Amino acid sequence: MQNNYKKQVEDLLAINKELAQKNDNLEQQNKELKQFSYLASHDLQQPVNNIISYLSILEDSKDKLDDLGNLCLDAVKKSSYKMKSFITSLLEYTIIGSNPKNEEFYINDVINSVKDVLLDKIDKANAEINIYIKEHQLKGYKNDIQLLFLHIIENALIYSKKNSKLIINIKSEVKENNYLYSISDNGIGIDKVHFKKIYDIFYTINRDEEFDGIGIGLAECKKIITLYGGKIWVASELDKGTTFFFTLPRQE
Repeated sequence: MQNNYKKQVEDLLAINKELAQKNDNLEQQNKELKQFSYLASHDLQQPVNNIISYLSILEDSKDKLDDLGNLCLDAVKKSSYKMKSFITSLLEYTIIGSNPKNEEFYINDVINSVKDVLLDKIDKANAEINIYIKEHQLKGYKNDIQLLFLHIIENALIYSKKNSKLIINIKSEVKENNYLYSISDNGIGIDKVHFKKIYDIFYTINRDEEFDGIGIGLAECKKIITLYGGKIWVASELDKGTTFFFTLPRQE
């Protein structure tokens, strides 16, 4: 009996040691990955900034270019800004969760901040935003939650229907130990075939020039929700709008 007990203890110690080693290796790999992404993003920023600067100089001489020259200038300018947006978003995605804060904040402050940031886009889309949320507090990093709401609302603004008033409804309710939020719109909708892929980094549904999304916003939302131990899912139908649902833990 004593020998069996001793053997079990030794086996458990060996397993714990192996798990601890694997955890250390995983932490090191994550650290190296973050460092690589961070440095790569910064190193890539400079040449793109140089290109944009020279394009600004060329724009002052647009009247000296022929139609083909102006067409090429516009194409290079658009591609350069697109690349800069990719790099900036990659850096933003990488640092999510790397500097966690534990602070208390009110949800309506978050939504009002997001509306202020998106004010020009809201006005341009002539969007109506209705908020059906009873004020409550959350605990965590306020910037994470602002980014979460911003990306979903911004997507609704980007993928709205032409010649149709955009209506966005933001709601919340209590579900056991969580707050359940929903952000719905009456935009172009999402085909069900994309439901599982839309949270992948740089995955875009509409790749034409009509929409300017780069496919990282929902990936950031998924990462934030996972960090907080919540869930996110979507309900949508083509040409009838989209609703994103997500949960966040209640403040005790």
